[in-house]
Amino acid sequence: MRRIGFTFFLLLTGLSLRAQQAWTLQQCIDHALSHNLQVRQSELSVDQNKSQVQQSTATLFPSVNGSASQSYFFGRSIDPFTNVFANQQITNNNFNLNASMSIFEGFQLMNTLRQSKLNYMASRADLDKIRNDIALNVATAYLQVLYNEDLVGVAEGQLESSRQQRDRAKRQYELGAIAQSGYLDLESQFATDDLNLVNARAQLAQSRLSLTQLLELDSVSNFQITRPDVLLPAWDATSASVEVVFNAAMTNQPEIRASEYRYLSAERGLSIARGTRYPRLSVSGNLNTNISSSAQEVTGFLALPPSIVESGFTSGGDTVYSVVPNNVIQTRETPFSKQFEDNLGKSVGFTLSVPIFNGWAARNNVTRARIGLEQARISREQTRKTLYKSVQQAVTDAQAASSRYESGNRSLSALERSFEENRKRFEVGAISTYDFLLVQNNLARARATALQNKYDFLFRLKVLDFYQGKPLSF
Repeated sequence: MRRIGFTFFLLLTGLSLRAQQAWTLQQCIDHALSHNLQVRQSELSVDQNKSQVQQSTATLFPSVNGSASQSYFFGRSIDPFTNVFANQQITNNNFNLNASMSIFEGFQLMNTLRQSKLNYMASRADLDKIRNDIALNVATAYLQVLYNEDLVGVAEGQLESSRQQRDRAKRQYELGAIAQSGYLDLESQFATDDLNLVNARAQLAQSRLSLTQLLELDSVSNFQITRPDVLLPAWDATSASVEVVFNAAMTNQPEIRASEYRYLSAERGLSIARGTRYPRLSVSGNLNTNISSSAQEVTGFLALPPSIVESGFTSGGDTVYSVVPNNVIQTRETPFSKQFEDNLGKSVGFTLSVPIFNGWAARNNVTRARIGLEQARISREQTRKTLYKSVQQAVTDAQAASSRYESGNRSLSALERSFEENRKRFEVGAISTYDFLLVQNNLARARATALQNKYDFLFRLKVLDFYQGKPLSF
């Protein structure tokens, strides 16, 4: 019973896995975007530029740093508290707090912040460009799979038709109704159509492999895509305007935004370079104190019996004695908190730096920034021209694809009617096998061509939608 239950579980799991292999176009695009290494690399560049924005913002605030040190003095050394020689072990502590802030630096800090924001926006536009390219590549591969699946269906239908004609001819040949050459011609056509089906299936397998590689899948086993209702819209080829598509592309294509951001960033770079010519004014402050183990404070006096000492002589030569008080000063080590407060020092200073001559560094920086700005301007213009040419080509291709699609459908309709008439005539022996096969092969080629024209036209329409910022969906 357990084995039956386990087998049933595996069967359901297998069915579920196979069901999960039917990928929609949106699922394919989402999976490709989330697993593509180029996208991940670009995302890291965006994060790096975002960190640079944060760093540039932080430079506008004061810089504050603190330090502390402890020193030990042995033997004969200078007492840092009394500044006299001492022959004892002394411990000394120093505490410092420094703060500085730029008041004026030729607007370099503000321009650097603005430049970093523009670079961040440009990197985001680059990421969008990579995502758009991947989405378009996935849609192209997806359409190729759909086309090859339909092409296999056409080849299978053609093979089945050839099989029926061959079997019919074989019976007629066995009955002596037709010559052996007529039967062999149909047998040869059946073999040719079987080879065409093999080639069509190989093309389908290759297109599936290409799509799974774009999706970064490890295997193509059981990979299937959903077949949407691909309906070609009613589209007037003469109504497509290059200017309309181009204007829409100018507002939504990320490469245009990226080139514009980089141009504005180069402008800020020139302002930063010019800022090195201006004087710089900064303010700084300092708090410091020190603690020494040799620091002493008076706590009282100890009165001892006075001492009698000789202080001089009288005019007669007698010794004069004086009474000298004998008081001992009592001290103790000054407490840490009191030394910290008593020794606290404060300072504020302003620094003005005026550039006079620095080896033409400022001038050369401005020259390089101007060149960079001109390069950014040319790159922006080149990006716009490239986009315009791409839109021109896309509109032209769509118009041509529309014409081929309509002409191919008319040709296919005519060949289908012709085939039906010739099939009836062939069945009654009114035309030769050669003439019938010629009509049949023309119809097969027309069906394949019409199918190709259909998907090519659909792809060209999706390219126009892509330039206009419309979603890639069916």
